[in-house]
Amino acid sequence: MMKMLRLFFLTGLVIAYSMSIAQTVKLNVTEETSMTVSGTSTLHDWTSEVKTVNGTVEIDEKLINDGKFKIGDEIASVNLNIPVKSIISPRGSTMDKKTYNALKSEENPEITFMLTSNKISSVSEDAFTLNARGNLSMAGKTKAVEFPVEGKIISSEKMSFTGSYKLNMVEYDIEPPSAMYGQIVTGEEVEIKFELIVAK
Repeated sequence: MMKMLRLFFLTGLVIAYSMSIAQTVKLNVTEETSMTVSGTSTLHDWTSEVKTVNGTVEIDEKLINDGKFKIGDEIASVNLNIPVKSIISPRGSTMDKKTYNALKSEENPEITFMLTSNKISSVSEDAFTLNARGNLSMAGKTKAVEFPVEGKIISSEKMSFTGSYKLNMVEYDIEPPSAMYGQIVTGEEVEIKFELIVAK
């Protein structure tokens, strides 16, 4: 009898524990996503468009269903990858080739980002702000980065994440592209802007 009571007790603990574990849902990056990379040069400012962004966002299923985020909540995971050769400049293939060479695309064909930690710091009716920390890898180098992100519930099956991040190319051992035998040189700092649309 005692053994049976212990068995029921242990079974109850296992069930209670399993119920306490948050169930996450995986959201995929959609084609509605937009991303740009912009910077300066000795001649003019420039902007290139990122045509392909792949990846997933995992989030507590209850949070997206209810849409009731609160300060301290977290996004479970974010993993993104961008094919370097999907970065396209309106100035044509010459600029693209210089970009791909600078990013060492043959040896490192993708730029990746993996979220390592985050906390929601403010909330409104259907939106929130979080501070995202993660590892950004490009041109064979990986650096820890941190930047604010605005999240928004679009529906029970769709969300958006909007933000920007400035980086210095030299920190990734990237030589800023140049033209006209060095007479035109791009600035070391570039800004990545994004509106990530993810859905079930």
